[in-house]
Amino acid sequence: MIIQWIAHACFKITLESGKTLVFDPFGDIGYQMPEISADMVFVSHSHYDHNAVECLTGDFRIFDAEGSFELDGIKIKGIPSYHDDAFGAKRGKNIIFKVTAEGLTITHLGDLGHMPDEALYNQLMGTDILMIPVGGNYTIDAQQAFEICKSIEPNIILPMHYKTPGLHVEIARLYHFDEAIKGYFDRSALGKNQFEYTAADKKKRTRVIVMDNSMSAEI
Repeated sequence: MIIQWIAHACFKITLESGKTLVFDPFGDIGYQMPEISADMVFVSHSHYDHNAVECLTGDFRIFDAEGSFELDGIKIKGIPSYHDDAFGAKRGKNIIFKVTAEGLTITHLGDLGHMPDEALYNQLMGTDILMIPVGGNYTIDAQQAFEICKSIEPNIILPMHYKTPGLHVEIARLYHFDEAIKGYFDRSALGKNQFEYTAADKKKRTRVIVMDNSMSAEI
């Protein structure tokens, strides 16, 4: 599969079959969502910077609720959580999506705003690629993200939802997450907005991959 970071919390995954999965498409956050064709779209919650499905093209199916689903051999689990640390009283609910395809399990935490309890951790185990917010303010912060990564031990950690040039959302820069993980996880800067990954590429040691977002050339 090819994993592409569009920007903010939005990723596009292209499977070997050609099917495309898009997570949390955004509205106007300082730059515009590019035109992308999708087959499946995952929306963690109804805020404008995560639910702009109108920006996408194609005959896609939207997943925006908890539950277990299977479509075209792709297993999908929507896991309930909260956008804050007050059981949703401040910002509402958040759906974590755990998607298994081509022998890999990708978990997108959306705008998770609290530390998982034991039951939630149990559902997150077995993740190969973890897309995790690290910018704080509206989500877990860098230190909390680090603690979650240590507990889940995915193969790949993809930080997201942090301050990048041109972004109008007031969240922290990646620096704070880099400081939190220093000396614990291997970290590499990819220098581009996408990479290819297969089940055969899995390694024993967890590593953090920092991607350029797809808006970098436009800002």
